[in-house]
Amino acid sequence: MNISKQAVWDALPRFIQPSLLAETAAELPSGLPVPPQWVAILQAQQASGRLEASAGWRDFSAQLPNVAAFLDKQARQLLLLADVDRAVSLLYPFTASGELYGYRGHPPLPAAPEQFQAVWPRIPQQFRDFYTTVHNGWTFLSANSMGPLPVGDWAYLSDDRFDIDDETAAGMPVDIRKVLTVFHNGGGDYLCLDFSAPDGIATGLIWWHDDPGHPEVVNFWAALDAWMGVFFADVDSVQAGVPA
Repeated sequence: MNISKQAVWDALPRFIQPSLLAETAAELPSGLPVPPQWVAILQAQQASGRLEASAGWRDFSAQLPNVAAFLDKQARQLLLLADVDRAVSLLYPFTASGELYGYRGHPPLPAAPEQFQAVWPRIPQQFRDFYTTVHNGWTFLSANSMGPLPVGDWAYLSDDRFDIDDETAAGMPVDIRKVLTVFHNGGGDYLCLDFSAPDGIATGLIWWHDDPGHPEVVNFWAALDAWMGVFFADVDSVQAGVPA
């Protein structure tokens, strides 16, 4: 069953203070930029009465089967969210144990982000494609976690926020100035892209906040999908969802 816009609106104050929530781009004030692919998705959704997000995600279903299953069985119809700074994003409502939550997708990037242009060609191709064709970050609305982070929230492990002291850094098997965090699990741990090798595509690495000196080498896509899959395990199926 679908979740009504009013139900989503009533739940949003737990997460953010929105200024607008819309079912179509026509409901937003003129001048707010809505990606044309989102307009097409929302129009198709209105015509069919069901979630129409799969087209944008189809190329990533092999790498992210847990996300594909979520979109197929658990996500409800999408809404446009324009929050207080007038930034427009795409909201993916869902329920877990009858409670309403949401994932938030930001507009795709028009080009490689300036601050990461030097390493952009070494990021896995399909991960780059996700950011330029689907979303510049797709995360749990209340915590900006459990999904690929917006590029504005990417950071190298050498950033002060990770509080890795010089002694710990010196003993690590990677150069923390070349390890980029791109996913946060909400508990202090990060999935990273490691550019420590002199060339080639970056490799996957998990940085554990409670064991900062011993990051774990992982298959990037497998780790990304597995971490998101843990979160999706508690999500209600559409058939068990809150009625509109």
